[in-house]
Amino acid sequence: MCGIAGIFDQTGGGRADPALVRAMTGAIVHRGPDGSGFYQWPEQSPRLALGMRRLSIIDLDTGDQPIFNEDRSVALVFNGEIYNYVELRAALQARGHTFRTQADTEVIVHLYEERGLDLFAELRGMYAFALWDARAERLVLAVDPAGIKPLYLAGQGGRLLFASEVKALLQDSALPRRLSLATLDTYLSFGYMIGAETLYEGVRRLPPGHALVIERGSQRLIRHWTPRFPPEEARPRDEAAILRETRARLADSVRLHLRSDVPLGLFLSGGIDSAALLALMSQMAPGRVQTFSVGYDVGRGAANPDDETVHARRVAAHFGADHHEKIITAADWWDTLLAYVYHHDEPNANPSIISLQALAEDTAQSVKVVLNGTGGDELFGGYRAHRVFPWVIRAAARLDWLLPRPLRAALIGRPWRRVEPLYPALRRMRYLGALPAYLPEARALFLPVSDGLRRLASFEGLVFSDTLRDRLYGPALRAAWDAAQHKERAYVEILRRAWADDPADTTQALALLTWLPGNGLLAVDKVTMAHSLEARVPFFDPPLLTYALGIPPAIKLRANKIVLREALREDLPEFARQRPKQPFGTPILRWFDTALAERVQAVLLDERSLGRGLFDRAALEDTLRGHFSGRTERVEVVFRLLLLELWQQATIDEPPRIPQPAASRIEVSA
Repeated sequence: MCGIAGIFDQTGGGRADPALVRAMTGAIVHRGPDGSGFYQWPEQSPRLALGMRRLSIIDLDTGDQPIFNEDRSVALVFNGEIYNYVELRAALQARGHTFRTQADTEVIVHLYEERGLDLFAELRGMYAFALWDARAERLVLAVDPAGIKPLYLAGQGGRLLFASEVKALLQDSALPRRLSLATLDTYLSFGYMIGAETLYEGVRRLPPGHALVIERGSQRLIRHWTPRFPPEEARPRDEAAILRETRARLADSVRLHLRSDVPLGLFLSGGIDSAALLALMSQMAPGRVQTFSVGYDVGRGAANPDDETVHARRVAAHFGADHHEKIITAADWWDTLLAYVYHHDEPNANPSIISLQALAEDTAQSVKVVLNGTGGDELFGGYRAHRVFPWVIRAAARLDWLLPRPLRAALIGRPWRRVEPLYPALRRMRYLGALPAYLPEARALFLPVSDGLRRLASFEGLVFSDTLRDRLYGPALRAAWDAAQHKERAYVEILRRAWADDPADTTQALALLTWLPGNGLLAVDKVTMAHSLEARVPFFDPPLLTYALGIPPAIKLRANKIVLREALREDLPEFARQRPKQPFGTPILRWFDTALAERVQAVLLDERSLGRGLFDRAALEDTLRGHFSGRTERVEVVFRLLLLELWQQATIDEPPRIPQPAASRIEVSA
């Protein structure tokens, strides 16, 4: 696990500055405090410069990078882990390749020699890498299928800069520190970014399952993985066999993910996904598995439905784990929020991930690797959207026979503009508060399919809405949104890639292509690597991922994650297997209304924030007053605006203010 960075001068002018690459890697030293490595080609007036920071996990003594092939014509810097490296190494040695290290990284170099750009099908792991083939003068930048490891790109005057984090790219003074108005509406709508663009002007991410290949003056983006669903007749039908195969593939993934030369543990939430991993780890790992959970101190006598520590503690005790708990207060959460804004690079309105960063800080004191259960919902149908989206797609298609969709959209347009502004007040009402959660599903039936699904995916109306945009957006932001239509275009492209014959398959692919690379997986990478902690996600092992996609929706969606629950029937106690799904939450809504209200308002009503001109000042002040007075419920809007402002202070403003992390506190239970 590492952080990587580099510069490629596409003009051949020798402007790949090795000193700048060293500065770039210095900005991400937290990703790899154990060592560094650099390479330049050619030695004089280099056109290519590569750098890396190493977090030593496998082959602690000889695994330093860059890694080369036998004649040093191929060089590689790599972030991630290749879990099947032992098997690949043996096969490559049998074909005559000579290895100089015991590291997993080296198999990529020799596999490239053997397979060229077809190497990706052999890799089981998470990765972002830069590979240089000097003979072909070819640079290959690649990201794993699910996007577990990020890679950011920026073009500047014929040079391509790339790095594991944006803060490394910003070491180049020629790259502007500017907010992209064209993409800001996407963040405000979703709470994270979809597509390749970021909130930084001129900076994009390499999409998951893609490789950028640059050689001899040309470049092309190749897709080496995409969600694929077998035809109906090719899908497995024997339910008992499906359960056996699911367990076997998950067990094999866990076995490979336990390969490490340093101590490892598990983030344990109390839900079935991490409980399943603990059950399998306990069978395979020698000694007691170290587990780590986060909970909340919300004050004496206060109810806290977001706290899962009781459930996690019970699961850990059942398997005899060495269990650790991190209990955070509102003040702890706020301090961690400031550090999170800096380390995440992009604003990401996921409050539970901030709690995970606080946990990661403490976890890193005990282990260097931690497994986590991200992916169980996406693979096995754990979200409400897995049922709502297919219903919307099918129902809208049936309605098309009765009334053309443009006419339906026209009929509902005016009434909807009158209802939507009532949502924030309705959400404060005891009996009517659930209406805003269901009315958007009905509205989606009257819209073009991409528009309807996008609005549902971003919880349109529940958070941001057309009404709020009309009031809140300043002239420049409104003009940029109207011109770019970024989220609209990005979602259409994602939906085109995700579309399948069965709407349930389309829904599953959408989660894999939007939420995970833009939020779930990206956030886990950032908050763990902020503390030099490697996070592994066994649910995204390619054989398991591919098999899960092929399970018939009629079986997979019969009940919440029914296949996973039944596949682990013999491994899990009944109380863990049957526990209802509970989102990994935080008490942020109550804290924003109580303990943190003054701090939030101090940030958003500060002259620096109000004076940026992004929003209409009167509308912004009224929105905040409405929420904090209790007239409306806008906590998600407030949180997104807060993150946006803190992010601009930490990264865009000159000089940027780098927040300090919170002090840690840990409790240990038997």
